[in-house]
Amino acid sequence: MDSFKEQLITRRPDNTVFIKRSGIFIAALLIAVLLFIFLNVMSLIIIALVFWGAYYLIKGFDVEYEYICTNGDLDIDKITAKSRRKRLISVDLKSVTDFGLVKNKTFNKEYSIVDATSGENENESDYFLACRDSKFGMCYVLISPDNDMLDVIKEYLPRTIRK
Repeated sequence: MDSFKEQLITRRPDNTVFIKRSGIFIAALLIAVLLFIFLNVMSLIIIALVFWGAYYLIKGFDVEYEYICTNGDLDIDKITAKSRRKRLISVDLKSVTDFGLVKNKTFNKEYSIVDATSGENENESDYFLACRDSKFGMCYVLISPDNDMLDVIKEYLPRTIRK
């Protein structure tokens, strides 16, 4: 029987995102004032383009992750500004070498880390998967699954690492 489960995780912005957004807005405002002073009325179209660009950049900090588990394959997509979707990583759950809670885990420095967590719980309910990927090599994939997604993931893990 086929199994399919998907979950959408919204990434909570941290303090650096607020600082970056504020910096972009202040820079756009400063550019608009300077353009208006030096180019006068003809610069209104350019000022409008500057604010449109600033809005586009600010919306780029809105990130969501979508976990899609289909018959033992976990696909993680990164959705930016609710309009641009990109496949982050695809993991065959049968080939995962380690799985568990992030809370007390010390990670191998040679592995890459793919962070697809919500950023909210500070590793309290975040899990990791250790796997090999063609793009990242040996990596840890950090996820924040709900209980239903966790049950589906555990169903396809090798027996030696199911917990």
